[in-house]
Amino acid sequence: MSRLNRWVSWIACTVIFTLLVGCTDAGSYVKETYPLVDVQGTGKNTAKVYVAEGKNVPTAAKEIASKEKPQEISKESTDQMFLVYKDKIVNVHKDPSNESNSLVEMDTVEYAKEHYDSSFLQGYITASLLQSVLGGGWFNSRNGNDYRGYTPPASSSGSGQRTQTPTPTSPTTKTPTTSDRQGSFGSGSSKTTTPPSSSGVRKSDGSTPTYKAPSSGSSKPSTGSRSGSFTKRK
Repeated sequence: MSRLNRWVSWIACTVIFTLLVGCTDAGSYVKETYPLVDVQGTGKNTAKVYVAEGKNVPTAAKEIASKEKPQEISKESTDQMFLVYKDKIVNVHKDPSNESNSLVEMDTVEYAKEHYDSSFLQGYITASLLQSVLGGGWFNSRNGNDYRGYTPPASSSGSGQRTQTPTPTSPTTKTPTTSDRQGSFGSGSSKTTTPPSSSGVRKSDGSTPTYKAPSSGSSKPSTGSRSGSFTKRK
């Protein structure tokens, strides 16, 4: 009998151990099954967001509920469902960046109290249960937040839109513009040298220079000879 009792005890321990190992809570299941994509808040005021790839909202919600029975689960919806536990609220909603995926948001009680509006959650969960989990004062201390669940940043929205880099354009030569401002410029000629005087400046308004070029027949100035004598001193 003692030997039989030992066998019975060993089998019982094995069965209990197997059952304990097989049982897991919703938080552990989600953490081990789905990749973490973001964490909001710190400490007891935290929301951890996971992505259930290739699973719609009802499928992901039912799998979580099968691992740990919630106090209440909202009615089936392809857009959003809530599972309420005594220490957390699980918000399962469609991934806005990929409709074939679902986002699983694990909210602590403090995070839910601070972010969700009571009227919004009452559309999914009974008021009495929300009051028992989030506290009676929560209904009277809301600040009008319209939080409905985690939204991925725009940079990772997966909308397929990319910022296009502008194509560099080749430099273009600008055509000089003309102006009606009047100015002056020096007029040069290969045959006639313009005297360096103000009369040799040709205006840009089309007027004719007024200086006169020296005539070719002009004579050079002559030098006069002076006659005289001088006495050499001794």
